[in-house]
Amino acid sequence: MSRLATPFLTLSNEFVNFSGWMIGPPSEPLFPAADILENWDYEQDIQVNIHVDLDFTGAAAQLGIAPKNLKLGVILLAGTGAGSLPRRVDRLGAAFIDSDNHSVTLEEIIPGRTLSGQIFLCVRIVLDSPIDSGGTLSPKQRGARLWETHHHILIEDGGDSRFPIELASFSESFQARPEQYAPWLVDWNPIQLAADFSGNVRLYVNSDIEAICERFIEGDSLTLQAMVADVMTQIIEAALEVDCAAELDQYEEGSIGHQARVWMEISFRGLNIEAIRQMRSYSPGKFKALILAAADFGEDE
Repeated sequence: MSRLATPFLTLSNEFVNFSGWMIGPPSEPLFPAADILENWDYEQDIQVNIHVDLDFTGAAAQLGIAPKNLKLGVILLAGTGAGSLPRRVDRLGAAFIDSDNHSVTLEEIIPGRTLSGQIFLCVRIVLDSPIDSGGTLSPKQRGARLWETHHHILIEDGGDSRFPIELASFSESFQARPEQYAPWLVDWNPIQLAADFSGNVRLYVNSDIEAICERFIEGDSLTLQAMVADVMTQIIEAALEVDCAAELDQYEEGSIGHQARVWMEISFRGLNIEAIRQMRSYSPGKFKALILAAADFGEDE
């Protein structure tokens, strides 16, 4: 329960029966949410279930509003991102409680591709109606926050520096297009450096090329090194196009821009961005070789 510093009456815990957080893969039995979400990958969506039951008569009395007039909204929110504050917060669902319906159940899905670092779950009870009614200290505005509870869940390994890799038939995905013969393809948008790295960078390996497919499945170190280096090179080169070095420093942890900065520090130790740009322009072979060398860190990447 968070502290609500509001100039109006709010709900105390004694009138709100919250069942707790139930999570798990969609279409499978859900389990109570722990502090760490283990054995998860970015292809896996997360289903969230909550149940709220209200002592409606007691709640109405505490708010100073007649029960027959009172209508409350229950809102389920989910956020994600590294750090103490979520980078993004989405409204997953909402339902209403009134004198005829004292409880609600909300069950929603969080797309796995949107998650990074941790999951922030929140349930809020807000005023829906009446407006400008009740006593002097009664809430009077629609959406006034009356009660809230939240839970932070750390994603295993924090989701940092990781990206989804999957096998795909390029002859089906890129039929009659030149890229169908490429051994792999990095799918991402270089103009969205502020986006979550984990949900917006994906490496597809061409399952039509048997030799590459076998090396990838077997975890051949040189093959994986080349793949990771390609991802690093593309993202670093896009980051070098940013006009101001200070702008690159402002990208939040877990974003594509932040990961570019981390990879530059690993690949070009001791060099500032301008020196890296100069190397890229005048010594492109060395520029790419240093990235390729830095990519030799296997599964930790």
